[in-house]
Amino acid sequence: MTYLVIGICIALLLAVIIISAKPIGMGIEARRNINQKGSSDYIDEDQTEAEKINNYNISDEIINLNKLKKDGILTDEEYEKAKKKLLD
Repeated sequence: MTYLVIGICIALLLAVIIISAKPIGMGIEARRNINQKGSSDYIDEDQTEAEKINNYNISDEIINLNKLKKDGILTDEEYEKAKKKLLD
């Protein structure tokens, strides 16, 4: 009787392993594909210049310009010119 129960348990365990092997393999393959693509999904080389500008956060760029101005790297005129260029 004990051998029968152990045999059934082993059979069920093997069935679960066989049934779950394919989805696990598909998940691993999907993760590899994502890692291999990297950030290429987010950057399209055929984009127009306007689309490229819209892909980054303009407010972050203005904050960076403001920091450069505060650090004395940019003059007020250069800051205003660069900010205007970003907003246009």
